[in-house]
Amino acid sequence: MNDVLGYRGKNVVITGAASGMGEAAAQLLVDAGAQVYALDIAEVSAPVAVSVKVDMKNDTTIDAALNRLPQEIYALFNCAGVPSPPFAMSDTVLINFTGLRYLTEKLIDRITSGGGIASIASTAGMGWKPNIERVKAFLALDNSYDAAKTWLVEHEDEVSDGYGFSKQCIIVYTMLMAGKLAKKNIRINCIAPSPTDSGFMKILKGEGHIPDEAVELFLPSNGRYASGAEMGAPLVMLNSKLASFVSGHNLPVDFGYCAEVSMGQRDDLLGIA
Repeated sequence: MNDVLGYRGKNVVITGAASGMGEAAAQLLVDAGAQVYALDIAEVSAPVAVSVKVDMKNDTTIDAALNRLPQEIYALFNCAGVPSPPFAMSDTVLINFTGLRYLTEKLIDRITSGGGIASIASTAGMGWKPNIERVKAFLALDNSYDAAKTWLVEHEDEVSDGYGFSKQCIIVYTMLMAGKLAKKNIRINCIAPSPTDSGFMKILKGEGHIPDEAVELFLPSNGRYASGAEMGAPLVMLNSKLASFVSGHNLPVDFGYCAEVSMGQRDDLLGIA
């Protein structure tokens, strides 16, 4: 079969590969013939080449993992993420964005020309425009956990929704990095999923943290949750050779939810429009 995705024999790195969208993406990459290096705090069940235990809120574990990753990488997939609640605001931002940025910038020099970076944002981050100055202020920090932790403590009253803020940061970071990475012929994109049936969602709704009806306000008009595979597939596509000239793009994977909001057909609960 023709290698239409371009992953055969290539080294790829993926975080959050133990469950949900990351697990689905990891399995697709294995099936496409990639050498998959999976980073996760939990056990990875997909038949990847190498699995490394990493805590994304701890830079020491990421630094240790770097020694086990190849010097030449075709693609990086940032899939690790946690909900808030139950995770605290600061831990959510550190795991969902600070760890993502730290790992990404440590690996940029290993990514080959023509390669790509693809991350998972969220429709919860689609309201980034009204919050752009605060997001840019956070992104202007040095790429360090200490700087991020200090800023989050100082701005705790301004960042009440750690999950939404972390996903806004991913979207804006993706766009800000596109020009810089284009000079290296490296692409960077992200997807913004609508609510997805996954372990993440079970944690979010567990123990009465978020009621079903609150989440269902953000379902697309087909009335259902997506599957992890329905999110893993477009993520894999964005880093493939099929998207060789696509960069700086945030792709809503939501069966038209954001389109409906933008056209005034749904209430704009997230500040998208």
